[in-house]
Amino acid sequence: MRISNRLKCISEFVEDNDKIIDIGCDHALLDIYLMNNKNNINLIASDIHEGAIKNAKKNISKHALLDKIDLRLGDGLNVINENEVDTIIIAGMGYYSIEKILSNSEKMNKIKKIIVQSNTDVVKLRKFIIKLGYKIEDELLVKDKDIIYTIIKFTLGKEKYSYEEIYFGPKILSKKDDLFLEYYNKKLLKYENLLLQLPKYEIKNILHHKHLIRIIKKELSK
Repeated sequence: MRISNRLKCISEFVEDNDKIIDIGCDHALLDIYLMNNKNNINLIASDIHEGAIKNAKKNISKHALLDKIDLRLGDGLNVINENEVDTIIIAGMGYYSIEKILSNSEKMNKIKKIIVQSNTDVVKLRKFIIKLGYKIEDELLVKDKDIIYTIIKFTLGKEKYSYEEIYFGPKILSKKDDLFLEYYNKKLLKYENLLLQLPKYEIKNILHHKHLIRIIKKELSK
C-alpha cells in the first residue's frame, strides 16, 4: 500500500522485533504498512477517539490484519499493560499533547525508544524527552504536501547537547541537506518579519528573535 512521505519516514525508524504502540493511530495507515514491511513486530494501534478506531478497524480489515494489529480505544499509555511495549510512536499531535502522554512515568519505565513527530514546539519537545532520560539517536526533516516535518528517534541514554543542537537537532545539523536550507531560510524570513512588527517595549521578545536570527544566519552561512 502507498502511504504519505511523512509516515514512510516514520516507519524507517522502526526496527524488526520492536514492541510498538502507535498512539493516535487515526486511520492506521502507518500500522498496516509496518505490519507488511517489518518482521516479528508486536503492534498496538490506539486512539482516544472512537470514530478513529472504527475507521482504523475498517482499513485493517481490508488488509486482513485484524488478527495481527491490536486496536485499543483509550488515552495515551493508559491502554497498555506491563512489558507489552518497548517502542512508542506519536505523530501528528502538538507538543503539549505529547508531553502529557509521555509524563505517565508509571508506563514509561519499560520504553526503550520513542519515535515522534510533533506539529508544534519541536525545540521544547527535544528538551522534554532528553530530561526523561533519552538521547537523540536519529532525526530527519521530511517534506510532505509542501509542509516540512521533523521526525526524531529517541533511545534510552544520556548525551549532552549545545544550545544549537537542541534548537536545530544534532543529527539534522550534521546532515544539513537541501530541506534544512529551505526550512531555515523560511524561518529566518518569518523571524525577520516578526522582529519588524514587535513593539519596542517587548524587549525580551525582541532579544529572543534577534538571537534566533543570529544563530540561523550563522548556520546558513557555513
